[in-house]
Amino acid sequence: MRRFTATAAVAALLSVGVAAPAFAAVPDAPTNVAISWADANNIKLSWVDADLANTVYWQLPGGNELKFADVVSTAANEILVPKSILAKGKDKVKLIVKASNAEGESAAAPSPEFDTFLPGVPVVQDANLAANAAINLKWALTAVADSGTPNDPLDVPGNGSAAAVVDLPGSTPNKTYDFAVGATTGVVPAQARPSSIRVVGVNEWGSSAASAKIVKLGVMGSGITVPASALYSNRLAIKSSLSLVFTEGHKEKASGIKVELQARGKTTEAFKTYGRYTGATTAAFDTGIAALGNRQYRLYVPARKVAAGNIIALTPATSTSVKSSKTYVKFVSGGFSPSVVKVGGRSTLSVKISPAVSVRAKVQGWDGKRWIDIPDFTVPLTKGSYVERGDIETERYTLRLRFIVPNIVVNGLTVQANTSPAYNLTVK
Repeated sequence: MRRFTATAAVAALLSVGVAAPAFAAVPDAPTNVAISWADANNIKLSWVDADLANTVYWQLPGGNELKFADVVSTAANEILVPKSILAKGKDKVKLIVKASNAEGESAAAPSPEFDTFLPGVPVVQDANLAANAAINLKWALTAVADSGTPNDPLDVPGNGSAAAVVDLPGSTPNKTYDFAVGATTGVVPAQARPSSIRVVGVNEWGSSAASAKIVKLGVMGSGITVPASALYSNRLAIKSSLSLVFTEGHKEKASGIKVELQARGKTTEAFKTYGRYTGATTAAFDTGIAALGNRQYRLYVPARKVAAGNIIALTPATSTSVKSSKTYVKFVSGGFSPSVVKVGGRSTLSVKISPAVSVRAKVQGWDGKRWIDIPDFTVPLTKGSYVERGDIETERYTLRLRFIVPNIVVNGLTVQANTSPAYNLTVK
C-alpha cells in the first residue's frame, strides 16, 4: 500500500507543470458544394468550409480523381472550372472539393452529378437557293438520351441549337453561322463556290458531329457560239456548252440540264426566252433558232437543284456573255424564165424574198465593167413577190440585172438589206 502511494506521489510530482498533449485531426469535408454555369465556357464551383486551403478534382464514374487546381486558404470558396478540361459525352460526372491542413486532406465533398453529353446530330431535311444566292436550310434537331442525370444543375432546357459550317474553296478558313436556340430553319448568305455546307448541333458542351447530309454549292459554267449572220428564216446554228464543278479541279459529268436561249432586239430591251433545251456537260449541243432579225443572244441556265442520297447539290442561275447576229433578207427565188429566148419570144422576170413583206427594190444593171443604178427605177415587191411579163422581143441583146432590197423591220426587228444574185437574159 505504501509502495502504491509513493508511486502515485512520484507520478503526481512528475506531472506538475506538464500540459496534456493536444491531438490535431484532418479537417472536416467542405459542405454545400454547388455548381452552375458562370458563362458559356466556365462552370462555377462553390463550397463552404472553415476558410481552409482546398483542392479541386473531377471524376468520371469508376475513375480516379483527377486534380484540377489548388485553392489557397485566403481565396474565396469558389473557382471557375473550364468545361474544356472535362471529358465530353460522359454521364454522372462530378467535381470534388477537399479541405486540407497540416495533418492532411479531408474526405471528398462531391458536387451534384452531371453529364457532358454533346447534342444529337441534326438531320438536314432540305436546302434551296434564294434569288440572291443565299441558301435556305431546313433541319430537325435530335434529342440526347439523358437518363442518368436528367435535369442536373448544368442541363440547359431543350435540344440546343444548330450551326451551319461552310467548307470554302482553297485555303480559305471555314465559316460558321449560328442559329437561334430551337430554330429548325435558317439562312446562310451567298458563298464563294465550289463549297459545301453541313449542319452541326450545338449545346452547352459544344458541337455535335456534322450532319450526314451535305449541301454542295457548285459552279455552272456556260458558253455559246453564234454565227455572225444568217438569211431570214434560216436556222441560226447556235451551239452551247456547259461545265459543272462541285469540287475544285474536278468537272462533273451531268446531263438533263435545262437551259434557255434568250434574245433581244436592242441593248435597251429585256431578254426574252425563245427556246428551251436540255444539255449536258460532256459535249456541245444545239440551241439553234430561226433567224428572224438582228438580235443579241445569250444562254441562260436557271438555278438548279439535284437531291440524291445524302447530297443536295445547288447551282445558282447563270448566263453567258451576249453575242450578236445579223439577219439578211433572203432571196427565195428569182430570175428570167426562160433566160434564153429568140426574137419574137417573151420572158418573165420574177423575184421572191423572205420575209414576205411589201417593199420597193432598187434595180442595177451590169455595163460590162460594173454594176450601175438604173436611175429613178425601183420595182414593187408585194408581200415579198414581184412578177413582170416581158414584151415580145424584137432584137437580139443580153441583159444582166440584180435587185437590192433595203433594210426592213419585221415585228420590231431589223432585217438587213441584201442584194440578189445576178439574173441574166439572152435574146438571140
